[in-house]
Amino acid sequence: MTRRHLAIATALLASLTLSACSADKAPQGAPPPPAGAPSASGTGTPQPFKDDSDVPLTRQFRQGEFTQAIPDAEDVVPGYYRGSLHKSMPGEPDDCAPTDAPAPAGWQRAGRGDYDYQGSTISRGIDLDVCQFDNAAHAKAAYDRWQDREETAPVEVARVGEESVFLQSTGSSGTVYGYTRSGTVIAQIRVEDAGGDPTDAHDVLAATIKRLQQVQAGRRATATAAEIAAAGQAQR
Repeated sequence: MTRRHLAIATALLASLTLSACSADKAPQGAPPPPAGAPSASGTGTPQPFKDDSDVPLTRQFRQGEFTQAIPDAEDVVPGYYRGSLHKSMPGEPDDCAPTDAPAPAGWQRAGRGDYDYQGSTISRGIDLDVCQFDNAAHAKAAYDRWQDREETAPVEVARVGEESVFLQSTGSSGTVYGYTRSGTVIAQIRVEDAGGDPTDAHDVLAATIKRLQQVQAGRRATATAAEIAAAGQAQR
């Protein structure tokens, strides 16, 4: 072997040795970081959260988690101030049933939010009730019984949760009612003096369901009605 060939062979061997050492130091089969975990770059930047509004609510929430999802005054549509958010637990079973009806089967917990409008000439108010059941079948039965369709007419608006219905009062106030079910959770909303416009009812109800989905995913409840409205506008 000539001196030139010997030098080439020595350099090649050194290169292969360095490559092997680097491979030994690299982690083998390391799983990717979970959603929401700090990135591998060390910057601490959270991974994007997959926002899927169709994911059904199936986890049995602790009472504190459940009530965290009830929107605060700043989370509903502009112009409202905090009324009374009934955080005393475990809530009342008749919050989840038609008037004068017995407690629905499978009831687990309830949360409520009352919001008053700050306008000087408009007395619009929002009442929100959210209830969880032990399984989806009991939630479905309660959802079907909950809807009061007397003296109302259906209003067309985007679906909330797995199923929803929005109704307009045929009276002069135009009060709007909204009902939704997502897995084991049902929710209803009443917006007084809405003039038959379901926008506020839809956005607050959708924000409530999304907040519960965030809690179910291990995140804090941060969704607002304003975000729902902005997302709907962007899709048009």
